[in-house]
Amino acid sequence: MRDSAGRLAGRVALVTGSSRGIGAAIARRLAADGARVIVHARQSLGRAEQLATELDGRVVAGDLAEGDKAAEIVRQAHALHGELDILVLNAGGGSGGLAVDQPINTIDRVLSLNLRATILAASEYARLTQSLHGRVIFISSGMAIHPAPGVSIGAAAKAGAEAFIRCLAQEVGARGITCNSVAPGCTRTEMIAGQSWPDAVPPWTALGRLGEPADIADVVAFLASDEARWLTGATIPANGGLVTTAANILARAQKV
Repeated sequence: MRDSAGRLAGRVALVTGSSRGIGAAIARRLAADGARVIVHARQSLGRAEQLATELDGRVVAGDLAEGDKAAEIVRQAHALHGELDILVLNAGGGSGGLAVDQPINTIDRVLSLNLRATILAASEYARLTQSLHGRVIFISSGMAIHPAPGVSIGAAAKAGAEAFIRCLAQEVGARGITCNSVAPGCTRTEMIAGQSWPDAVPPWTALGRLGEPADIADVVAFLASDEARWLTGATIPANGGLVTTAANILARAQKV
């Protein structure tokens, strides 16, 4: 049993996009710390129900990119227990390919899912919550600050959402609500299963391996806890010390 078990006892958490991968790991970790977890999914409702049953939790469903659905989902989650202490904005997605090749409907969806939904959900949370332990945690991506070809639309959306979270931290801080982002590096999930490129990542991390969903979930659990009460407006790079600049790559290559 974890020493920290029970540190979120009595608190309610909504984790968007939590039927699998990093989101599911976050849901399990918060539940292990005593939180009542509300699982969210857009399509994988069977898996969401299964996870909710495992955690003795509840499920809300819907496409965060549609209309004001992101705000509605927060309202539904709040109504289930009469309060919502922790909002983890994990749902997201990008588009592979160069910006010049992206149709406008793809651009709109990526921006809506990653940026617009974050603004709507976090703003609704701020309007509704009366929690003395308010936490907003946005799951960003390393691509928000580390440029690479083929991820430009998703990178722009994540970077914009990080900026929003930093500003929101200033707007709600007087109420004791903290707002932070976590930026995972390459993490072993179903989305990259069977692909060869992740094998090239470990040599470029200080810790020499890919991230695991549990690595990200533990960082989120810390941010959700009272131990992180003095941390807000920050982005935590949960990437194992990923090397990103030309100078660091050269230095790393010389050491290897």
